[in-house]
Amino acid sequence: MPSIKQTSPDDYLAAFLEDSGNAPLALYAGAALDEAGRHDEALIVWTFGDDTNPILRTIHAHPEANDELRAHSLRADKAIREHFTSMHRTTVDEFAMTLKNDDLDRIRAGVWAHYATEPFTYREDKQRPEVFYIPDLPARGVTPNDMLPWVSALETAYDDILSEYEAAIEASVTQYPYISDDIQAEYWATLRGKMDWSALYLHFNAEVTKESEQFPKTLEALNAAPLVSRNGVPLETFFSRLKPGTHIPPHYGLTNSRLTVHLPLIVPEGCEIRVGDTMNAWEAGKIIGFDDSFQHEAWNRGDSDRAVLIFETHHPDLSPTEIEAIERVYSTFDRWVGGRADKIGLSLVNQNTEEKTL
Repeated sequence: MPSIKQTSPDDYLAAFLEDSGNAPLALYAGAALDEAGRHDEALIVWTFGDDTNPILRTIHAHPEANDELRAHSLRADKAIREHFTSMHRTTVDEFAMTLKNDDLDRIRAGVWAHYATEPFTYREDKQRPEVFYIPDLPARGVTPNDMLPWVSALETAYDDILSEYEAAIEASVTQYPYISDDIQAEYWATLRGKMDWSALYLHFNAEVTKESEQFPKTLEALNAAPLVSRNGVPLETFFSRLKPGTHIPPHYGLTNSRLTVHLPLIVPEGCEIRVGDTMNAWEAGKIIGFDDSFQHEAWNRGDSDRAVLIFETHHPDLSPTEIEAIERVYSTFDRWVGGRADKIGLSLVNQNTEEKTL
């Protein structure tokens, strides 16, 4: 890659716009723009490079990398961390100014794991949220159902939900591999792109699916729960099918600010889920709400499909004000990520660029 001293930032930017999936090019183009004082453009280019290959931000720690490469990587990593950390704190502070009482200290102290500007440690064993962590939030692997006042409404609707699910399966409604082909983490290798663990989505990425039209009673029941939503649309709700003999390997969820909730519908013998150090057997019609930022894994050792309705709710210890602050930060991040391509004239048409979910 030519030195940034030998190539103009405009030439580097033009090359990046022609080949935005090239992470090394993004690293050098961002460095050239940053050196020229065009910090906003540099940050956008670097974040696209980070989306393509996160090694862009870590190669500075590799002793085999040359000095120039390490310097550019360190520069990019520092800028990205400072940008998102500042965005988080500014968003919380601006919201706090609209309140009579600022009770947002827990949210203000929240840590974005990929963007932390200061060292931090997790307070609980086997709890490692991959995206957003609130250190002062009470940590429970599984939340007792008596702390979730909406549970009875969902459990009461069990028969209706099961009937709609069975009718949809009989009609061969579309399902998808829950672990898609583009998820690269090695521990998903045995499930990547396979229907052994599949999902029938009612909501996906805060959009209502066409399949949801077949589940009116399920959707009505879900209204009872404080679902995690964007612009009033649930972020993700789906039926999860696990085929016999399938193992979901140990992994961590995105944040400890939410609960993942299972309403088991069909549970053969030999099905269970481990959350932290606790084994839990699903029971048809009985809610399990757990913090998936704890390491968890699941098995179907039975001889038929296991089926569970899955959705996300806010952590029960969060106040409405704290929840709104968190949602405002997510929305701020989403707006920035969603608008960055236009700011540098990058067309994403016909590219497989998947925007990072924050």
